Amino acid sequence: MKNILASACVRTGFALALGAAGLALTLYGTRIVAAQVPDAPTSQAAAADTALQNAGKLVNAGQFQQASDVLRLFLQAEPKSATAHTLLAYSLLRLNDPKSSLAEYTLASAIEPPSAVDLQNVAKDYVLLGDLSDADHWASIAVHTDDRDAEAWYGLGRIRYSLQRFQDAADCFQRVLALAPRSVKAENNLGLAYEGLNRTEDAVEAYRQAIQWQQNAASPSEQPLLNLGIFLLHQGKLPEAQVLLTQAVAIAPRDPRIREQLGHLYLQLNQFQEAQRQFEEAIALRPDDPSLHFMLGKVLHQEGQEQKAKSEFARSAALSGYHSTPAPN
Repeated sequence: MKNILASACVRTGFALALGAAGLALTLYGTRIVAAQVPDAPTSQAAAADTALQNAGKLVNAGQFQQASDVLRLFLQAEPKSATAHTLLAYSLLRLNDPKSSLAEYTLASAIEPPSAVDLQNVAKDYVLLGDLSDADHWASIAVHTDDRDAEAWYGLGRIRYSLQRFQDAADCFQRVLALAPRSVKAENNLGLAYEGLNRTEDAVEAYRQAIQWQQNAASPSEQPLLNLGIFLLHQGKLPEAQVLLTQAVAIAPRDPRIREQLGHLYLQLNQFQEAQRQFEEAIALRPDDPSLHFMLGKVLHQEGQEQKAKSEFARSAALSGYHSTPAPN
């Protein structure tokens, strides 16, 4: 083994530290890093590169558990691989294990500075943990790290919308549209932000624009159809709402929100059997939602199925933590 200069350049970077309060970003100063590097055989380096490439392929294929297993094994032999820690962190994020994901991003950042994408994923970890304040912090750092990254601005916009900072969210989505014109998801979310600001005409225009942009898309999004459909339903514009919600459910038949809104629509149209079917479909997809059981109870009451209605009201009350049966009107 011989001493060599592992880094011949001076750099300023970021390090992440995981403590009791979570991740903290620290700017570390100018330094030259020297290390002891072994004379590893070329075959070992090639094998390591191949292992990482295979793990990357598993991640790209969405096989996150398999990738996680491969990367954990790899890191036993190569614990200083920032790439491996980052890939493992992302895999754990996709496996809905945000705490473990954050720990891996921390280890990766101790080896090399995180990218804007890494910081976006750290923010997503905090969203999964329900910590929107820290999520906003990390998403903000991501956009400052690379202010030309449309996905970073979109992620920050979603977090700020969740924080009910609607104007800030709208500003973020407008920035996305400047960087990625005709982005359906950004335009749709701009509509949501406008609704939050009570700019209803602007919201409707944004939803319609998003729908128009995806007219010829191979995989259109149900979201602008759903959001405009809900708005029109609340406005009592039932025929157009029905068209939009029917299109939305054709795209995403297993989305309980669409089934729920169709249930409300058919209830308003006094089409009780169809309303019952939609609420039953929604409950099958989201069985622990008390409001869905309550609405199904209302429909069953309208149909004269009193015993079934009482059962649904009782189920709704149990899920809500109440002990009394709601009135059927």
